[in-house]
Amino acid sequence: MEINFKNTISDWIDWIKRGEVFPHFQPIISVQNKSVFGYEVLGRIQTSDGNLHTLGDFFNAQVYSHNSEENSHFLDFQQSIDNQIIKKALYEFKNHSEPYSKLFINLSPMKLWNFHRYIDSHDNLPPIFKEVIELSIDPNRIVIEITEDYVQYNLELLKPLIAIYKGFGFGFAIDDLGSRASNLDRIAIFQPEILKVEMNFLKKSLSDRNYKEILYSVCQLGENLGISLLFEGIETIQELTQAMSFGSRYIQGFIFDKALNHFPEKEKYKENMNSFIKSFYLKKQSNISLKLLKENDTERLIESIQLKIQFDEKNVNIISYLEIFSIDKNFFRLYTTNYHGDQISPNYTKVSNGNIEIENDIRNNNWSWRPFFSNHIYQSKKNRRNWSISHSYRDIKEDYIIKTISITLSFDIQLFIDFFF
Repeated sequence: MEINFKNTISDWIDWIKRGEVFPHFQPIISVQNKSVFGYEVLGRIQTSDGNLHTLGDFFNAQVYSHNSEENSHFLDFQQSIDNQIIKKALYEFKNHSEPYSKLFINLSPMKLWNFHRYIDSHDNLPPIFKEVIELSIDPNRIVIEITEDYVQYNLELLKPLIAIYKGFGFGFAIDDLGSRASNLDRIAIFQPEILKVEMNFLKKSLSDRNYKEILYSVCQLGENLGISLLFEGIETIQELTQAMSFGSRYIQGFIFDKALNHFPEKEKYKENMNSFIKSFYLKKQSNISLKLLKENDTERLIESIQLKIQFDEKNVNIISYLEIFSIDKNFFRLYTTNYHGDQISPNYTKVSNGNIEIENDIRNNNWSWRPFFSNHIYQSKKNRRNWSISHSYRDIKEDYIIKTISITLSFDIQLFIDFFF
């Protein structure tokens, strides 16, 4: 039978009943320890023809009947199969896993919502609680992965249930960051220990700067909130290097192993990790050397600019904008502000034909809200020098990736030079 989203509810149920479902375990590697950190539970089915299939399509099946009772029955059936797999996974984990390793179990917000009714009765706990307690598994070894499923309810109402999970010792991870639904509210509500970044998001960051910048922000968010990043679906050295560049503490993917029907030993991937880390270090060393060269070039560039600044008989700064544009072909706009960020000069902008346009109507605009403005003040005070250079960013007006050089000309005059990067 072909497995796709066009099958009916009865097709799916018949197909499942004619096979045997069981868990597989994909290893999650700690970059920090270079060893197995844990395993994600993934459902599999062996059909009567002996073939092995993933159950992802079954759990995500978009099939609906006009009969609401049949729909409800199918959802209950999906839940029962999921419970079977989790129960078998916990049993295997209890008896055969590496000591101190973690088991990652997917749980949708909708399932959590269904368990919401249990919060006032410890005699009627959610199934995963019961299994963990009955098997005497340390709850600290279980990580609940909150999936991307859309939920129409207010997730804030789940906080009491989450508190119970955490009180037992369960950990939390947000799954598939960057996939279908927004995860930002879930980060605030569930306060996870781990963020799992969806594989396609990482792959796109290799060629699309927009995705790359978003991942840098995710990296900073994780660091600020004390959340570790886990990049999944890693298949190549390039992807692994990219993930590590974004601060990935944990790695999961075919570059190490597929999902297995057993638990690989803790040190199985250490040799590979040592090799990956050495390669990553050498690449980073090369990047640092290039960065230092660019910084030296920037300092020489600043010196050249400062030589072009003229003074009149009252020792007041006068911008020789034509000479400044001649220093570097990538300079395309310059202007000055006072110390509070109010623009006091026109915009001098080099256009495509090489001419300079002078925009007088932009005077008195305030730019103190721009990140590079406050950064310039900070860097000037910290490094006791009169210039700084911004991080690269997308200019809204020009729709280019640019940087901005900031130079203090006098106590109340700041020069800003935008250049293509």
